[in-house]
Amino acid sequence: MSEQARQDGLAFEKAVLLWAEGMGWRLERTGPLRRGIWPVARLEFLREGVLTPENWDHFLSSCSLFESFVPGRREASSHKGIAVKFYQVEKPAWGFAQIAHTGPHEWVAYCRSRAGWDQLPAESEQAAFARIGLEFLPPEERCMHDMNKPDGGSHA
Repeated sequence: MSEQARQDGLAFEKAVLLWAEGMGWRLERTGPLRRGIWPVARLEFLREGVLTPENWDHFLSSCSLFESFVPGRREASSHKGIAVKFYQVEKPAWGFAQIAHTGPHEWVAYCRSRAGWDQLPAESEQAAFARIGLEFLPPEERCMHDMNKPDGGSHA
């Protein structure tokens, strides 16, 4: 993808975050872009609080940022064809959800295998990492080849 596509994607991300702020939502970037990966197939966001599929459909269909949306899936597209996916979670599980949706897959599988995964509350990633006995790692540093020992000893 071109640099212009990247700039368009980041500008659209900013517009989506401003829209969410105007709605009073806590919405944050998640997915590969959060780890510094580009290009991405779609922009991904995590929303605090759970809405019904009907409410999501209403919000996405009435927002001028989106040209189209997939009913019941929390997915939409911009007028420039930028795909967006929204995930949602209640506040006590925010930290685990952010880890899970940020990835990468192997890192998430490793974290899920550790004692303490999904023990609530974990309202931040730092709290979730503490629950599984690991030191917090920024998203761009989360990869299995950085682990010195199978038990994660290099980051505990």
